[in-house]
Amino acid sequence: MLTKNDEKQMKALMNEREDFRYIIEKLKEEQQFTVSQISHEIRNPVTLINSSLQLIEKQHPEVRNFAFWNQTMEDMMFLRKLLDELSSFNNGERLALQEMNVKSWVEALAGSIATHLRDTDIDFSCDFQKELPYITADDTKLHQAVYNLLRNAVEALDDCGHIIFRAYTQENNLIIQVIDDGCGIRDEDLDTLFAPFVTHKKCGSGLGLAITKRIVEAHDGCLKVKSTLGSGTCFTILLPFC
Repeated sequence: MLTKNDEKQMKALMNEREDFRYIIEKLKEEQQFTVSQISHEIRNPVTLINSSLQLIEKQHPEVRNFAFWNQTMEDMMFLRKLLDELSSFNNGERLALQEMNVKSWVEALAGSIATHLRDTDIDFSCDFQKELPYITADDTKLHQAVYNLLRNAVEALDDCGHIIFRAYTQENNLIIQVIDDGCGIRDEDLDTLFAPFVTHKKCGSGLGLAITKRIVEAHDGCLKVKSTLGSGTCFTILLPFC
């Protein structure tokens, strides 16, 4: 995986000479294609194995009482999720841009989260600016990015607490914030928070926040985080628009 410094050097080279830009973009395309091929080849046998396990469980329900069966099914679910997230990370920079009504988009996303939290003790509130712009963006990928932040906030609360979902403009920027009053993040974990395959969760893949950052930066935006251990976390997405 490329480091942040590697990416900066690559961008500098791409701006320096047009032939460097062509070579680097070609290498990135080939890397993405290779990762997609590997993911696809792994996904096929995993899908077959998962189907076989489900068929066995359906035909022989008693296997649910066998030692390690439940753990095996959980491991299979995690593997499928990992492959899905790997694909999302690999394709995070490929955008299908179109005009997007931000007001309708955030309201739909908020409604989905509110429904999910209906039977919990989590207090979910929204603070949306009355007038929000239309922007050019990939609404599906931005949905995934913000949903990842909202899901992290829910997990940080441990079934109770408060989440605030904000959207407003500041100069020529759209600001989206997800704020929770949950467990917070340790200072020593902040430096690697967005690094792919680095996780600070017991069952995390280490790709959720990396995917979010990749999608936001593909929109020429930036993703910031402020957190205090034991007090909560605020993620801020800044997206420029004309």
